[in-house]
Amino acid sequence: MKLTRARRGLSVPAALVAVFFLAPAAGLAQAREGSPKLAALVPRVDAWTQSEAPRSYFPESLFEYIDGAAESYLSYDFRELLVVDLEKKGTEATLTLEIYDMGSPVNAFGIFGAERYPENRAVSIGELGYLEGEALNFMSGRFYVKMLSFGLGEETGSILAGVGAQVAAAVKEKGTLPALVLVFPRKGLVAQSEKYIKKNFMGYEFLRDGYVAAYKADGREMEAFFIEAGSEKDAQGMLEKLLEALAGDKQTPERIALGYHSRNRYGQHLYIGRVRNVLCGVMRVPDGLEAAAGSLLEALTAALAKPPTPK
Repeated sequence: MKLTRARRGLSVPAALVAVFFLAPAAGLAQAREGSPKLAALVPRVDAWTQSEAPRSYFPESLFEYIDGAAESYLSYDFRELLVVDLEKKGTEATLTLEIYDMGSPVNAFGIFGAERYPENRAVSIGELGYLEGEALNFMSGRFYVKMLSFGLGEETGSILAGVGAQVAAAVKEKGTLPALVLVFPRKGLVAQSEKYIKKNFMGYEFLRDGYVAAYKADGREMEAFFIEAGSEKDAQGMLEKLLEALAGDKQTPERIALGYHSRNRYGQHLYIGRVRNVLCGVMRVPDGLEAAAGSLLEALTAALAKPPTPK
């Protein structure tokens, strides 16, 4: 995860053009007031003061703060961001607090999972959190919270955890992990690899609300997935469109006991099944792991038949 935010440089003429055309939009964004609910989550921390006034960003202005990553947040229906810059009295230590309102816990999990890596150190803050260097990120309810510090030294972890715990405690509408995240079988699962893909799952516009997790077998990885539809009819319709798309790409699916199997030109296998309103399967399976993928597909279909259990 990058701990700095890239800013695009503009030549003088380009900058003048940008100011001319974007000034009205920027004016509208600045005229909007930040949500009191977000402001209420900002804690008061002893020996720390705000170095400047808090800033609010909205869908139309988010690129002004995270130019290169704004699209990813918008794809999860981002609503609002509050940024608070803090400095520790008598030191050069700083802490930037970013609170993203993603509209729902599942959207918060989506962007959280997109920025988390299996090697990150997990922390018990909110529903899920992790610490990486001088940064701590976590989700709580519909909020995704990011903290980036400088100059805290050996106190980095404890200070970030303390501030994060205060923010999480202030969230009144607590959330839970999406039910399908809890359904992934434990055997072979790569810890902290679960993700939620809201749109264009596997690159197909007709597939959305997908959950994916990495699995290891014989030292190699493959990915299991669930795709949740509104009804069994919708799920069957998505399955038929997927089979048609695969056939059109010369990956003609073959019928197997639990669904379908196909292999692409790159030597990767795809296994697909359906249990009621959920498609399940295993993708990016390298040659040689067909038996392991078949066993995983069997485990996925079996897991869908029983209620999820907490981690």
